[in-house]
Amino acid sequence: MMNFRIKNHRLGAASTSNVSFVRSPNTGGELKPKFLIIHYTASGPDADIARYFSQKSTLVSAHLVIRRDGSITQCVPFNLVAWHAGKSQWIGKDGAYSGLNSNAIGIEIENWGPLAKSSAGWVSWTGAPVDGLKVIEARHKFGVPDCGWEVFAAAQIETAIAAARAICSEYPIEDIMGHDDIAPGRKSDPGPAWDMATFKAKVRGEAENGGAVMVVRSSSGLNIRAGAGASYPTVKPAALPDGTRVLVHEASGKWRYVSVLTRAGQPDFSGWVHGDWLFEG
Repeated sequence: MMNFRIKNHRLGAASTSNVSFVRSPNTGGELKPKFLIIHYTASGPDADIARYFSQKSTLVSAHLVIRRDGSITQCVPFNLVAWHAGKSQWIGKDGAYSGLNSNAIGIEIENWGPLAKSSAGWVSWTGAPVDGLKVIEARHKFGVPDCGWEVFAAAQIETAIAAARAICSEYPIEDIMGHDDIAPGRKSDPGPAWDMATFKAKVRGEAENGGAVMVVRSSSGLNIRAGAGASYPTVKPAALPDGTRVLVHEASGKWRYVSVLTRAGQPDFSGWVHGDWLFEG
């Protein structure tokens, strides 16, 4: 696993090669990061999103851009607001947040996002063909879209984990979310091809051995099942309420085997839940 360091709010590699910096003029005031937001770029391999962010007319930016080959470019220093979250909201540990640009570092990961199926195979929103071996079919956790999704390259995931670890070590990051979490219905990134629960656990150093305490974030509750899939029966007739704390033991795809914790923090009963609805406690 690669390692990064942060100096003067700039990301750098621990090795001899430095992280590229392409400055974006699309910035706000001082940022005191509390959250980390993951996005996809909705672009193909020929697009240079960092250069796109460097144009003032685009009116958008993010702190980091990760390409399909795992290379990374910084566009905005971590102490400045970038324009990546737009209209958004989140309930944090100390209250409600509106407009997450003021509180969040944004990472854009190069990816087409939702794909359509044609007679010739999978195509992007631009009509560009996408290799079917790099596509999964899945329904977004908020219901739509239900379609094909480009998978993220292993090199991208490795770079994102290393960058996020450096960010979380340098700043008091409270939680890591997707753009879809803070703007549900308006945004779908990073989508079902991004395993957020595993990503967060690896960033926190908890994925290999389990033991991560997570919190259920679902206003309608979260079903806990006897197996890793929606076809398995529920362990309890009632869904786990929003705010339930669980201890994660293992993963199977996007499903997590958890123990539900009592108010005293002791395991009560166990089962499988979908990881998209688990967040840092």
